[in-house]
This record gives sequence, structure tokens and C-alpha cells, in this order.
Amino acid sequence: MTVIAMGKLGWWLLVSCLVSSSLQYVDNYLHEPGKCLTTGKCGSNVPCVVNGTDAIAPSSEHIDLLYRVCPMFASSDKVCCNMDQLNDFKNMLSIVDAIIGNCEACVWNFKVSQCSWMCHQNQSTFVQVTDTFPQVDPDTNVTTGKVTLSQMRYFITKNMASRLFNSCKMVHDSLTGGLGISYICGKGNCNEKEFFVKLGDNDYTDVKMDIIIADQVNTSYIEPVADKEIFDCTDVVNGKTCSCNDCEVKECITVLPSEIIVWYFTLPIGLTLSIILILCTTYFTYKHKSRPETQSDNVVMGTMAKVKGFDNNAADILASPRPSRLVTDKESNGHLNGITPTPTTETPFVGAATPSTPTAAPLHSGVEEEKERYGGNSASPRDSLPSPEANGGDLDSLALIKTKDTWYSCWLTYGPLAGEAWSNFVYNHWCLTLAMCIGLIGLFLGGWYNFRITTDPVELWTAEGSLSRQQKEDFDSLFPSTYRVVQMVIKESVPSRYAYEDFSTSGVFKPLILKEVFQMTMEIENIRGINKSYEDLCYKPLGEFNKTHPLSDCATLSVFQWIGNSMEMLDHPDQYLDRFLLCADAALLPLCLAKFRGPATNNLVLGGYGENSRNYLKSNALIMTFPMDGSSEKLEEIMEWEINVKDYIVKKKEEKPHLIIAFSSDRALEDEIDRASKADIFTIVLSYLLMFVYVGVTLGDYDNTVKGCVFNSKMSLGVVGVLIVMVSVLAALGFTSYFGLPTSLIVIEVIPFLILAVGVDNVYVIVKGVQSCIDDKLERSEPVERQHIRGILATTMKAVFPSMILSSITQMVAFALGSFSFMPSVKNFAYNATIALLLNFLLQNTLFLIFLRLDLYRHLGKRLDIVCCAKVDQIRRVGRGPIRRMIEDFWHPFVFKSKWIISTIVNIFGVAAIAHMLLIPELDLGLDAVSALPKDSYLRRYYDIVFEDYRVGPSVKFVFKSKNTEYFDIFDEKIYGQLISNPTSLLKTMVKYGEDDSSKDFIKGTGSSFMKSFNDTWLETDGCCWHDSSNNFCSSIDDRSNCVMCDKTNMDFETKYRYLQWFLSDIPRTDGKGCSAGGAVSASNTVIFKRDSGGKVLGVTAAYFSSSHGPLTGSSDFIKARQQAIHLADEVNKNNPDLKVYAYSSFYPYYEQYDTIVQELGINVTLCMVATFFVTLALLGFRLYGALCVLLNVILCTVDMLGCMMYLNIPLNAVSLVNILMSVGIAVEFSANMVQAFTVSSYKTRITRAKDALIRTGPPIISGIAMTNFVGVIVLAFAKSQLFVVFYFRMFFSINCICLLHTIVFLPAFLGFLG
Repeated sequence: MTVIAMGKLGWWLLVSCLVSSSLQYVDNYLHEPGKCLTTGKCGSNVPCVVNGTDAIAPSSEHIDLLYRVCPMFASSDKVCCNMDQLNDFKNMLSIVDAIIGNCEACVWNFKVSQCSWMCHQNQSTFVQVTDTFPQVDPDTNVTTGKVTLSQMRYFITKNMASRLFNSCKMVHDSLTGGLGISYICGKGNCNEKEFFVKLGDNDYTDVKMDIIIADQVNTSYIEPVADKEIFDCTDVVNGKTCSCNDCEVKECITVLPSEIIVWYFTLPIGLTLSIILILCTTYFTYKHKSRPETQSDNVVMGTMAKVKGFDNNAADILASPRPSRLVTDKESNGHLNGITPTPTTETPFVGAATPSTPTAAPLHSGVEEEKERYGGNSASPRDSLPSPEANGGDLDSLALIKTKDTWYSCWLTYGPLAGEAWSNFVYNHWCLTLAMCIGLIGLFLGGWYNFRITTDPVELWTAEGSLSRQQKEDFDSLFPSTYRVVQMVIKESVPSRYAYEDFSTSGVFKPLILKEVFQMTMEIENIRGINKSYEDLCYKPLGEFNKTHPLSDCATLSVFQWIGNSMEMLDHPDQYLDRFLLCADAALLPLCLAKFRGPATNNLVLGGYGENSRNYLKSNALIMTFPMDGSSEKLEEIMEWEINVKDYIVKKKEEKPHLIIAFSSDRALEDEIDRASKADIFTIVLSYLLMFVYVGVTLGDYDNTVKGCVFNSKMSLGVVGVLIVMVSVLAALGFTSYFGLPTSLIVIEVIPFLILAVGVDNVYVIVKGVQSCIDDKLERSEPVERQHIRGILATTMKAVFPSMILSSITQMVAFALGSFSFMPSVKNFAYNATIALLLNFLLQNTLFLIFLRLDLYRHLGKRLDIVCCAKVDQIRRVGRGPIRRMIEDFWHPFVFKSKWIISTIVNIFGVAAIAHMLLIPELDLGLDAVSALPKDSYLRRYYDIVFEDYRVGPSVKFVFKSKNTEYFDIFDEKIYGQLISNPTSLLKTMVKYGEDDSSKDFIKGTGSSFMKSFNDTWLETDGCCWHDSSNNFCSSIDDRSNCVMCDKTNMDFETKYRYLQWFLSDIPRTDGKGCSAGGAVSASNTVIFKRDSGGKVLGVTAAYFSSSHGPLTGSSDFIKARQQAIHLADEVNKNNPDLKVYAYSSFYPYYEQYDTIVQELGINVTLCMVATFFVTLALLGFRLYGALCVLLNVILCTVDMLGCMMYLNIPLNAVSLVNILMSVGIAVEFSANMVQAFTVSSYKTRITRAKDALIRTGPPIISGIAMTNFVGVIVLAFAKSQLFVVFYFRMFFSINCICLLHTIVFLPAFLGFLG
């Protein structure tokens, strides 16, 4: 037994030794310098084995080919490779170039690594042949005597390996932007070891190469090949550099200058200006001594009135409220409010009839009533003002006017007289006036037959001849849009992690979730439109080739395309996760291509994997995109399909609360904005109604009885005044429609507020003027009867007409100058605002006076307002309203109590203006789509995900055309150089600017060029260009048994263009067996050929290269991205004289306005200011100081509004620009009345005149303009659309507050300070 056991042990020991000896490699090859081990071609991409053959001296043709393929060995005396090997390697390089060709250093290093073992004359010193087999003739099946290489070892140094890998590891492929080494490794996140293992064992050749990385080898005859001109990624190679997007560097080209932090400059400037202002006002206040009130620099209006026949009532038309009276109907004897005036010998009104019957004495005198009202003291707040007579008003003042200010004298005289004459004309010819007004309104409203609202952003925001608009029209005519997009995004409601074996992913990659999403995708594809299925409606890139090839797959994009839409693979997490990781970085691999033969790139199907991360399995969002056919004949079906999909997703949201399901489509934004507009109609109508009611209510005076309130109400007049405003707006829209001008929603939403703001004020002034005139008459115990109505109206118009015409003309001229704007929406607003203001002014001074006359008839007849059939018996009139009491009793005594208070007010407003002025450059530009959506819109979730998780932005096309001719030869060496090969070429410039991952709005990727794909890949790959005997193209998916390979030598003009057309129609294969470089999917619609009448190609009319922007998260990003793309195109144009290049993306025309919007703002506001100054100067009688005061207040209002936009988060765009122009008009309306009252005040010192102006104009300004707008604007805070909340509620509210504060607080103080 022992012998047997020992025998068995010995046997096993013998076997082990034999096996060990058989595994030991025995090298019988000659390893000496100048010797080759492999050369020639013994199969497809397989060399023959030779043992110690001398390297050969290359021929001239051989050297030319070396220069093209292995230039680092072109100058060698001897090489080990022949031309057959080099030609095979050249075909391989065409594929390699598509993968890593964006970095010249990487391509060079790759060539060095491969050319060294093929061509180096000392090849045998670093190569070992480890396996071979005899070559067999495929036709005779007989060995040829040659030995075919099957396996080898290739020794390289660690430094060479490391520099080669580092130069290539971040290089992106030119089409999808994925990492090039992922295609070589066959997986994502490839490391150096995996790279060299796969590089030596690839599918391109049957030779297995074991790449040994070592600096020294135990075998003495092997010495690893050292660095032969190996370059780092950032080195210049052949005059070319890699973009830093393809290298691990941070130093990238900055397309636009980096922003300067302005606070280092603005803060000291602001502090300095504020200190100077405070010091100057303090010094002036301290040194200022109040002059005696008997001194005056101006003429008293009362003196002029006496000399020129100007009634004192007109001078004091807006003075303090008059006494109230309580008289019975029996005592009234038919007079107004029961007042029986005493007889008077003075004619009460210009043009009024003298009372024909004597009247009884009044119940109370005016003085007694004043005493009664103010607690037995006759001193009302206005009594603190010295009387004009006490100030020395006398007849000599008129001589001063005539000698010093003739125009001022004429204006103060004839301006009021013009108002009086106009009032008398309307009164005497009211029927004619009414007929003319109705005819004018009817004529203007007739334009509504041609009325048109435009929502086209291009038509609204871009000038008709603007560059972006021309480029959009040019691009659309050359390359019409072919598809619409429907997109769904899936996330977890509660983010989680998923771990499987070596994989750690986000929760969306759990098998259960992926199956749910896959099922939803399939169900969406089964949804029908009206009568057609998704298959009938989807966009099919290869649909035009259906006549010859049965290829009709929809261009659906999702991660499921990477696994061939296989539900079964989702049962194997290790398989699908490994495939996802591979395809995320190598979407062009045949097994990763979608069914439509195109790539589903990582940034189109995954989201949320980090700004600069390539760990795609950390993605937290799955993106499904369903492109739909864009043809017009299918539009109705597609839009119905989109609605059905939305309904389906709404249902799924309820069924799957654990998922966040976001959805968008081409019609979604328009539908949601339309829904918001319809939902906000009620809000807008309610806003207008509240303004109507407010105006009607506040025009009258009110008693503590119901009948008294109704009697003193002016509701009917208020409704008339508001209706006049609305008719003016409608008529203006009709008038502009005559000329075919489209109307925007901005005009419809803003103009009524503007006209109400500036128009209702005139209604208040006229009505309150009439009431004051009547009270003045009653106070003087003069009769007030029906025959006096003409005189009452005439006297009122004498007083208010100058200020009305001043503010109205100023506003009209200011807005008319806005029509010079280049922006259509602003121009449209200016046209309509000017015409509406003009009509409003005309109708207020005609129609409104007619209705005011009727209301006075009603009032004198003691009939109730609205319910005219009822009368009152006993009415006690209410005196001052709350606004007037506030101004008279509190505000003006406080403001003018001390010169230091006045100085403080001026300083506060001055410092605020300085601070706001410095904030203006920091204003954001743009208008985000989200702001136009309802608060409950489902699109808000979608946009949140887009801004947060998307890693790609909109595509950008660089269109090139001939600069001087109709078409050009794209193969001309000069043109080709400008497009592809020159350092300043379009493609190289795109690569140069496809730079920094940390800058999201730079041009991303390296650009997709059909010419580069055609020349460097398709033509250079033997399996791509084939044709039959009739010279018809044979696609790689066709039967090529009767086809031959294209002759690519000495191609003439016609041949080149024939091959190019074949490339554009070549359908890529997805099985890895044929040509995968065809351009039918990626480039078929990128070239427009110029043909003669016979169809022969003459050249290229236009074409484009593609790239994309980075993820854009707001308007500022879109603006910068557009500017950078245009900057890139400008650089190309600068360096290439024969080409005209422009950048185009679908959003460019909408954002062109921001190139000039700051300039537009400056020009329009400046024109408005200039118009305000000169018109005010003229209508104030060339009183320079008065015009400057108006201008200053308007400037401060505008500056403060612009500054407030900064911290109210209101960006500058066309909507806010129109609102700013509106604020100028409102500020003029506020300021002009105050300064006009100050200018014509009958008091002499600036303090008393400022007090008088504040008391006269303050109440109408607050109640007539500010409160009217406040009532209407507050309702907009409850609008569903953020557009209304931000740009109408916030902005209108701020405009009213700012203008009101400046006019009621700052302007009186300033007039009292420097008047």
C-alpha cells in the first residue's frame, strides 16, 4: 500500500512539473535593434510574424503615407510597417478621430502608442510574440506559408502609459459629448489599468495584445519603449491645443469679460454724494434767513385778475372747503341747497345772467359758518396763510409783468380765458359738441374690424429689421422645424439610495421604479390622438427613407433605449446598471444606439448627476422625451394627443404618490398662460370695477343721512368720467388698428391703468372746482340758480384749464417720443398711450362738461343722484373730507413748522435717490416663463426640475453661408480651412469655446460637424462608401453583393458632392458589422444644396454645425449664453473673409431685446424728461425754475422706482420698461399740478406759496390719482399669475407710493426750501 501511495504521489508530482513547464513561455524570437518581429498583412488588421527580419527603408510613397498616419516615424531611415498595415491603421484612425479627435495631444499620443509597435525600427526590443497560427488562403483553404500573429506582449514605460492615459481621459467625443475612453474601455468611469487592457484587446483586430507597463523587465533583451514625443493634454501639437473641457485644467478662455464688483466703486461714490448733499442743505438752512412775508419775487394772481378781468374765484378755485349750511326746502325757495343769497351789484360770473328776482338774506354768513366749523374760531388752516392783499398785491404788479415776462403775462391771461371760451362754446353748442364726439368715437372704433392681438414674442420684442429677426427668418426658411417635443421627468418623492453588489445608485434605478416608469412609457406610446396612434404622429428621423428601407422607429429618448426597451433586462440589476454606466459615456456604441439609429446621450435621458460629476448612477431624475412630427397636417391630432397625455399623467400622479411626475409639451406653456389669463379676467374686471365705484363715490360729498349721501353723491359723474377713460382706450386701439398695428396684452393691461391714473385726476379737479366755485358764490351771498350754470362752468375752466393742458400736453409729447423706440411693444404702447391721452383730454373737456351741466341741473333741482325722480327736503352739507382735513390740520403745519424739518425732508429724499441711482446698474434683466404661470400650474414643478437637474441647455446652430455669392464650394481648400482645419476655423473656434464645465452658460460640447464626420470618418472607413454599376449608392444595410467600394483617389467636384449626398442619406448600422458613421440621422437636414434646373449640384447654399449651451436656469443665463454664441460667431467672421457665420437658437430672437433694453430705457426716459421740461417750461410762461422743479421731481420718481425694482425683485424687461414709462406720465401728472399751483399762487413768499399749492392740489392728487390706483391695484395682489403680481401689483403699487410721496412730501418741502 505504501508503494502504491508513493507511486501515486510521484505521478502527481510528475504531472505538476510537466504542466508547469508547459505554462512557461519560451521566447525563440530574435530581439535586436534594427530587427522586426511583425510586418505586412496576414488578415484584416492582423500583421504577419517574421523572426528577426531587418527593418526596411521606406519609399517616397511610403513616407507620404507615414506622414499622414504615423508622422513621428516619417523621418526614420527604416521602419517595420509596410503600406498595407498603414492603410488598415488609417481606417482605424477614422474611428478613433470621431472618439478622441477633439484633442490633438491625445490623438498624437494614441498614434505613438500604436505606431511604435508597428513601425519602430527597433520593434523587436520591446515586443514579444506569444501566439501565432498559419495563414490559410480563404479560397483554397491551403496554408500560404506565412505566420499570422495571434497574441503579443507590448512593453511601455510607466511614464509613457500615464501621460497617454492622462492626455485622453477627459476628452469628449464630438457628437454626444461623452468620454472618448469609454468607447475604448467599453464601460464608464474607466481607469488606467482598464484602459490599457481594453486597448490591447479590442474588437477592431483579432490580435490580442498584452500591454505590459514597466520601466524595467527581468529579461535582458526587452527594454520598454520610452516616451517618443509624448505630449501632455495642454501642450501645443501641430499648432493645435486641446480645449480645457478636454483636459483637467481650470485655466479656460473667458468669452465675456468677468463682471466687476461695482460695490467697491459705487459705495464710496454714494457716501460722498450723500455727505455733500447733507452738508450743502445744512449750510443753506443755517445761513438762510426768512424774508418778510411782504416781499415777493412773483406777481400775485389776484392783481392780474382784477386788471385783466380774471375772476378771483379762478385764482382760488381749489381753496379750502366752504361752510356748510342747513336750510329747509321751504326756506330755500328753489336755490341750491336751500341757500338764499343776498342781492349783489357785482356780476357773479363771466357770462352769467343776473338774478331777476330779489332774494332773502342768507341764514348764516360765511364768517359765522367758519367760526361754527372750527369751534367758534374763524381761523381755519388756510387762515395761517397771509392774504394776498396783505402781501401787497396791487395794480403796479401788472406793469412789472409786462416789462419783464410778456409771455408769462399772456399765458396767465389768455390761458384761463381760453378755458373760459372753450367752456362757453361747449355750453352754448352742446348738441353739436355731442354729435362731434360721438362721430369721432365711432370713427375711431371703426378700426376694430382690423383689430389683432399678437402674442408672438418675436413680433413683440424684436424690431422688424433686427438682426436676430432676420436670422430667425433666414434659418426657418432654410431649415424648417420638423418636430414638437413632449417630455416627462420622473423623480422620487422622498429621495433614497439603492445598492446592488458593487453598485451604489440613487433610488430611481431600483428595479421596481424602473419597471413602473417603463410601463408608463409604453402606455404613453399607446395613447391615441383623435384617430391616430403615437406611431402615426411621432417624429421619425429615418421616415423619409421608408420607401427603400422599412425603418420607422420613433425618436423616443429614454434610458430604456440603452437596453433595447427590454423589460426582461430590468430583472437583472447587474446587467442593466453596467449597461447604463457604459452607454452614459459611450452613447455611440452600436449596442447603445436607440432604435431610430441615433444616440440617447446622458444629458438627454438623465438629470441631477451634478454639475461636473460623471457618476451617472447618482442621477435622481429620469427624462423621457417624445418628439412629435411637426407637419401642419398632423397638428390637430398631435395637440389632442398632448392633451390626452397630460390627462394620463395627472391620473398617474394621484396613483403614484411616491413619484414626482413632471410633464411639459409645446402647447403646455401657451395653455397654462391662457388658463391664467382667463382666471385673472375676474381679477382685472374687479380691479376696474372697484376703481369705477371709488371714483363715483369720492367725487361727491356725504352727509350722515342716506338721502344726504345720495343727493351729494357724484356716482353718475364718476361713471361718466371712467367710461370716458375706457372709451378713449378703446378708440385709441381702434385707431391704431386702421394702420394694421397689432396690439399686445401689455397695452391692453397697462393703458387703462395709465389713463385712469392721469385722466381721473382732471375729473376730480373739474368737479371739485365747480363745488368750490358754488361755495365761493354762496359765501358771498350771491345767487346760485340754473341760469348761473354757464358762468360756474366758465369760471371753473378758467382756473383748471392751464394745469390740465400743461399736464396733458406734457404727457402726450413724452409718450409720443416713445414711439421712436426700436422695440415693437414699446412703440405700440407709445402710439396707443398718446392717442388715448389726446382723446381723453378732448372728451373730458367736451362730453364730461355736458354731463356735468346735467348734474348741476339735477343738483339745483334737489334731486337725488341716480334716482333722479326723488327729491330731498332738508340737507346739511358736509364740509371738509378726511384727506383735506389731514393735509390742512396735520401735514402742512408739520412740514412747514421749521426750516430744519424742510431741510431734513430734502436730505432724506436726496440720499434715497443717490442710493437708488447706484442700485440701477445691478438690475436683473429678463422675464422668466415661470412668472407668467399660475401659482398652481403643473409646469412649475417641471421648470424647477429643469433648472435644478438638467445638465444640458438648448442647442445652438452655427449657420454659414457665402459672404459674397449665392452659393459656395464647401470642398474648396480655402473654404474648408475656414470651416474645419484652420486654427481660426468655425469648428476649431467652437472647440475652443466649448470650454469650462464650471461655467454653465458657455458653449458646451465640442461641436458636431457633418464635414468632419464625412471626411475623417465616413470616407476613411472602408465599409461606408459603396456603389453599384449604375453609380447608385449601396448603403451598409443593403445587399452589397453587386457593389464595389468607392474610388476615393483624385475625386473631382461632382464626385465629392455625390459622396457627400450619399453620406447624408446613409443609415447607420447598430450591430457593429457595417458602417455606423452614416449621416442620415444626425446630419441629413444640415446642408442645403444649390442645384441647376437639371438637378445637378452647383455647391452649397447654406449649412450649419451644431453645439449646445450648458444648463440655463434663468433669464440672465439665457442672455449670457446668447451673447457668448454671438461673440463666437463674430470671431469666426473676423478671421474668415469668405464666410458669413451667425449663431442661432430658438430663444435668441426673444432675448435680443436685452442687448439694447438698457439703451432703450435711457433713450425713452430721457426723451420723456426732455419733453416734460420743454413743454412745462413753455406752459409755465418760460418760468425756468418751475420747469426744473417738475423735471427734478419726475427724475427722482423714476430713479427711485428703478432702484426699488432691485429689492422688490422686479427685473428689467419690456413689461417693466413700459411700466417705467407709465410712471413718468403719472409723475408728470402729480408734479405739474403742484408746480402750476405754486407758480400762480397769489401769495408771495415761497413758504406760503408752497403751503397754498399743497392745500390746493394735495386732496385731488391723493383722492383723484393715488387712491384710485391703490383701490384697483390692491386687487391684483390676488391674481393667479405671478406676472400680474410682480409686474402690475408690486410695480403699480410702488409707482403710486413713490409718486405720491415725492409730490405730497418732497415737492412742497423743496418748493418751500428753494422756491
